[in-house]
Amino acid sequence: MKPNYFARAAVMAATAAIPATEVLATNRTEPIVVPVVSDTSTDVISKILGGTLTEAGYRVEYVEADYTASFSGIQTGDLHFAICWQSTWELCEGATESGKAVNAGVTGVSSAEGWWYPVSLKEHCPGLPDWEALKQPACIEALATAETAPKARFIEGPADWIMPVQEMAAAFGIDVEPIPSGSAAALVATISTAARRGEPVIGWGYTPHWYFMSGEGEFVKFPEYSQDCYLDPAWGLNAEATHDCNVQVGALWIYANGEFLDSDAGAKTIIDKFELADAQVAAILKAVDVDGISLDEAVASWMAENETIWETWIK
Repeated sequence: MKPNYFARAAVMAATAAIPATEVLATNRTEPIVVPVVSDTSTDVISKILGGTLTEAGYRVEYVEADYTASFSGIQTGDLHFAICWQSTWELCEGATESGKAVNAGVTGVSSAEGWWYPVSLKEHCPGLPDWEALKQPACIEALATAETAPKARFIEGPADWIMPVQEMAAAFGIDVEPIPSGSAAALVATISTAARRGEPVIGWGYTPHWYFMSGEGEFVKFPEYSQDCYLDPAWGLNAEATHDCNVQVGALWIYANGEFLDSDAGAKTIIDKFELADAQVAAILKAVDVDGISLDEAVASWMAENETIWETWIK
């Protein structure tokens, strides 16, 4: 998943660091700069890690940045760490080729992305979750709209996310028309509203996210991901096309500027120990999306209620 231009953006929030513990001391005077990429799942993790660094005595600044190009910011040192989705592994690992960005380890949170549908769609597309169910004419007809007919409507994320929907549809011969959403919130709202009304719908889903983890739907099952699937047309079911497999799933990772980690053992210790659980992130996401709590308020509440967890990352 995710987006495209690094804007060395305006500071969104700079939190003055008042240590909650004397366990870790730091002489660092420069702020640790963290990108906020307008994706709640990513930003929750960034802000919990940033909040922990703040509690340890660091000054943390959050800047608006694009997901994809934020990894360029990690390389230049304009940004100090960013969260990487497994599905964009090549992008993240590409940032390490200069030797200035490093993989700093997993966040503890697992990730999945791909074609997602509410369970009610099985009435129109028997055979789901197997991808071949989507090739049935009755299934395509049920999913088609006035805007997309004779093709099925597929609800994508924002246009600057990395989603190989067109490539997969072509490789598997599935007649879908991707319709971009204006935001992650719009993506979820469109799919969930259609599902609530009992309207046939399919779109891009991802976890961690409370809705896509709710049990109200499932991911379509495609052949398992392989790197060769994306590089070699001869691999897989369609010998004339790449992307005849699922997207890569696995984990959310932390990538950081190498000089930053080398220069500050205390910050590196916190990043090394940092570990969240899927359910913890999902609960915060639901508080933001369903209860209308701001991201900063939700993270602050989590920090206040889970001091025993983040204190272990500092010690």
